[in-house]
Amino acid sequence: MIKGIYYSSSAMQYLDEKLDVIANNLANADTSGFKRSGVAFNQQLTAEQAKYRNQIDSSPLPEGTIKTYVENTQGPIKQTSNPFNFALDGTGYFTVQTPNGVAWTRDGAFTMNEEGYLTTLDGNYVMGDYGPIRAEGKKFSVSDQGDIIVDNIVVNKLLLQDFHKDSVVQKGGNLYFPKGDYMMFKDPDANIRQGYLESSNVSIVKEMIAMIAVNRQYQANDKAIKTQDDALGRAASQIAR
Repeated sequence: MIKGIYYSSSAMQYLDEKLDVIANNLANADTSGFKRSGVAFNQQLTAEQAKYRNQIDSSPLPEGTIKTYVENTQGPIKQTSNPFNFALDGTGYFTVQTPNGVAWTRDGAFTMNEEGYLTTLDGNYVMGDYGPIRAEGKKFSVSDQGDIIVDNIVVNKLLLQDFHKDSVVQKGGNLYFPKGDYMMFKDPDANIRQGYLESSNVSIVKEMIAMIAVNRQYQANDKAIKTQDDALGRAASQIAR
């Protein structure tokens, strides 16, 4: 019975984490370039676990780990006709400079600050091959390959980068930051579409269905723990007699 309580409580911990992730996905369903997250429970089959299953000894199962992952599928691309909006059609990320260092994003909803530089809506500089991008001029456009053209002169190029997802961590502001000092980069293959934005890849219907399923599973495990706890209480009282 104690093992049953342990299993049910472990399941509830996993479901609690999953519910938080689903809630975050739903909260960002309308965030440009947002990539939904999922939760996986990883428990390796070790020698200790094999011994337990074969009843060689009574050692507990090795602890599993709850891991979140990012689903990097392409989101729908929608036209906005705003010259400072950009969508990436393919793999890769915009590079931005934040107060906490370099970061990357798929959210191409940019603007021009008072100094004439291209920035995110949070004020982070959008980076080009030659540093921050100056967008001030009578005519501003960006080619499919990222060339920044101001008054018919190429002045910079959007710095697109791609990387192995294990090298970064997703944080607030729809940004990805390096996990450590070492980054594993690879070549992006995205085309840039000016006047468009990539929508979130979150399906509200699927997330709502998942939320209902998680709530039902959580309630079932909670009921199982209460049932087993009552049984333990009765067993303890009988032993006392």
